[in-house]
Amino acid sequence: MNVQSKKVVWISLLILILIAASGTTYVQHLSIKQQRKAVSLSIQKITATHDSNAQGISVQRLPQAAHVSVVKPAAKRSSKASSVTSSTGYITPTSPGLPALDALDRVTGQAASEQDQGQDYIPNGWGSHKNRIVRTSGGDLFTVFVGDGAASTDRTWHMMHQAPGSSSWVEMASGDAGQEPINILVGPHDELYIFTWPGTKGQLMEYESTDLGQHFISSQIDGTWDTSQGYTGSGINAVGDIVVVQTGHDVPGIFRWAYYSPASGKWSYHENTLDVRHTYTYVFPGYNNDLTLVAMRDALRSELGYPSVPNFNYIFNEISYYYIANVNQPVLQSVQVAEVPPGADNEVDITYLTDVYMDTQGRTHVLYTNYYAGETYHAIVDHGILIKNVPVTGIDSTHKARIIQDALGHFYILATSASGLSINLYPGIAQDTDGTQLQSPVSLDISKYPTCDDYDLCNNPTLTVPRAGDALSNTIDGVYGNYGAEIHFRINLRSNGS
Repeated sequence: MNVQSKKVVWISLLILILIAASGTTYVQHLSIKQQRKAVSLSIQKITATHDSNAQGISVQRLPQAAHVSVVKPAAKRSSKASSVTSSTGYITPTSPGLPALDALDRVTGQAASEQDQGQDYIPNGWGSHKNRIVRTSGGDLFTVFVGDGAASTDRTWHMMHQAPGSSSWVEMASGDAGQEPINILVGPHDELYIFTWPGTKGQLMEYESTDLGQHFISSQIDGTWDTSQGYTGSGINAVGDIVVVQTGHDVPGIFRWAYYSPASGKWSYHENTLDVRHTYTYVFPGYNNDLTLVAMRDALRSELGYPSVPNFNYIFNEISYYYIANVNQPVLQSVQVAEVPPGADNEVDITYLTDVYMDTQGRTHVLYTNYYAGETYHAIVDHGILIKNVPVTGIDSTHKARIIQDALGHFYILATSASGLSINLYPGIAQDTDGTQLQSPVSLDISKYPTCDDYDLCNNPTLTVPRAGDALSNTIDGVYGNYGAEIHFRINLRSNGS
């Protein structure tokens, strides 16, 4: 082969190498584009699922956190989460809906309804912090009440079921409640959880059903529990973390609580000591192993330095917010929400806690009565800072107020009237983003099954809310009491389709 031929061969080989390299580069770029396209499609699919089924990835800011965290969607629970936030991390203002009453029916007429303080008899209506009703992803309703039992410390609990499309209630289970009303929660896969204190002997029992109440498995939750009444509160989040809290008397006070981790499938017991007892505890497990509690001080006057009085010597005049950043190392941080000293020796419910709600941004909303102002007050704690504490004017039954958001994140305050003949809803105005700017009330007629204005004998309206395991929805179910009767209602918060 001559020199010229060799040059031709080498040039041909060089050209082939360049073509191959170009082809390889093209394939690599195509592969990267395909990957990007696949990621884009994946995000679009998540967004489409989020929009159409009100589930998916949502962002929730937690108290005292310096960053936002991604909340995992609950599997098989299309109703467990809703998107109500803007890209800036704040609630997007929305027009209020027009509330309408969709259902009103009686659950039972056999609820415990007498109150004899000498026998420590606690009526079914006692305890605004109790979780009394839940709704599954398929629309099944479950509510609990306590009736008379063998003794005041051995009351009988009953779990009632209403099937979708029905207006009747059927008893599914019953047992020994202990002394006070019990709690029910619903889990991310429609599990039902009931917590009781049989015989009021310091033994906390959990009853779990995975088949809509057909069968229950019972287990005892170990801990150094108190043998008194308990004042038990409970809460669950959308991934199934559960906390049950018991409080003890008086100075010092104490939170005794158990935390259930779905990751480990185990309960762990903890205690935190307070200077003075705070109780009627609202419970909010977080998504970073954290925990939020809100409770009101419940102590003897003499323990607070006030003069003692005959008969009922306890006083309720202070409310606090508590936060634990890590349930495995439970250091309790606190923020005082309200404190009002008594103006006379015979006044009891000076700042009385009526509801606590954690919104879609992790802000904690606290509703309470201010005896001297004669009004409901609305306080908001954000990242461990009290940012608002304002009156809510126009609620005539101040100790019956609740707060909720609909599926779009719009706020409503709800309360039964002092007459007991109506449920009044106060929607936030179109510019409201925290439930402090309200419209005039929409009054819903419940005179067929009225309530009363006593907050022990006629329990406050109790709703399907996230702390009991239910997702936000444009339709809320709830129960309220009237002595021995327990009444169910359903409200469509956006009956006008807005």
